[in-house]
Amino acid sequence: MKLSSEKYPNIEYTPGDEIFLGKGEAGQPFWFDVEEALTADADAMEKVAMMLDRVDELEAAAKKFLKETLADEESEDYATVAYFMEFHRDELEPEDAAALFPVDDPTALSFSEMVDYLRVDRFGSIAYAKTGAQGFIMDLNFNPEITDELMVIYFDADGGVACVAHES
Repeated sequence: MKLSSEKYPNIEYTPGDEIFLGKGEAGQPFWFDVEEALTADADAMEKVAMMLDRVDELEAAAKKFLKETLADEESEDYATVAYFMEFHRDELEPEDAAALFPVDDPTALSFSEMVDYLRVDRFGSIAYAKTGAQGFIMDLNFNPEITDELMVIYFDADGGVACVAHES
């Protein structure tokens, strides 16, 4: 079957089988995956196509969420997001930080400014283990050739940010 995505019309899948595509395999500039349980559900796959077509919008929403989190030190997610930024700005070798952030002095960047350098590395759809509800996951990275650290944004079925995690 073909996914009914307007932006990425070359994604083919078999219902009941996981979709796992490398960057560029079907024209998408990021890893793309969908859990096998969802590929057997036509309604879930329609939602996958719709959200995949909105991936740029979801990326912007994720970055807005990260900036809002960094602006609120009382946020339950502040420490997670701030540590991710601090690691990339202050703990990487200077030449790696300079490669990630093409500015005169990467150490002078605010964490909020750093958010703009994040890019989608992976996008996919999952079924939440506790509820079985469909959700979406977006891995953001500065440059996977330099760092394997990810800022992972989980979205609910409507595209609202559900939670954030730092993974590597």
